[in-house]
Amino acid sequence: MIKIAGSVRRSFSFPAELAVAYAYYSDVSRLLNYLPHISLVRAYSHNEYRMLYRTTELGAYLIRIFWDVRVILDERGRLICINPLDGRSPVKAEAGLSSSTGQGSFFSESVFHDMGNRTEIEYRLRLQAKLPTPLGLRLMPSLVTNRIARNITQARMREIAEGFIELSVEAFPYWLAEMGA
Repeated sequence: MIKIAGSVRRSFSFPAELAVAYAYYSDVSRLLNYLPHISLVRAYSHNEYRMLYRTTELGAYLIRIFWDVRVILDERGRLICINPLDGRSPVKAEAGLSSSTGQGSFFSESVFHDMGNRTEIEYRLRLQAKLPTPLGLRLMPSLVTNRIARNITQARMREIAEGFIELSVEAFPYWLAEMGA
């Protein structure tokens, strides 16, 4: 098994007052589209989803990790959490010659701070999974494959967080126009 784990924390300034910023980021099913390498597979309900992390690593290995998550919105409009969702049938773990698929867990937290006409957002992201080792990597010692996986995962986590921030901020004026503001 390959152990996949990574986390990242970023803070950024958003160009809107707190209530507007929170309303924008509360539209989670739309905002999930701004996570690089991650796509929405299924909406179980308005706040429960299955997501897929998909990437090709080292130019040859297709990695697919599915997560079931629940979105929790804070009543005070200052916190959005995406937590693992229990009770759904996990995806079957499978390994091919140059691929690995399995179920993992995903956690995200966004904390909103009022800065007048802007909002400061603290964004944390964490993921983990245990995947079957692709057949093409089985001759490598697990210590080596896990170290490589850890380094790749940390780089991807930074890429996901920074991409999400950039894409979501860029899309904000279009959302505002749709809302008629």
